[in-house]
Amino acid sequence: MLIRERSSELKIIAKSIDALNLTKQLWLLEHIAHQIRIKNELAAMAQDPQIQAEISQIQQEFAATDFDGL
Repeated sequence: MLIRERSSELKIIAKSIDALNLTKQLWLLEHIAHQIRIKNELAAMAQDPQIQAEISQIQQEFAATDFDGL
């Protein structure tokens, strides 16, 4: 997507946010911050060697069921 198109979309979003009352703007800000925190936590977990080892172990345990059609 071109920068101009992205900028245009963001301007539309910004205008929509400006139209909200302060309570709704605060809720939206908190919602976005919460979503960012969750994504950061998931990204950190994905890089954690212990979690990667656990996932690998789980995949090995269930590998035998890959072909059972369920």
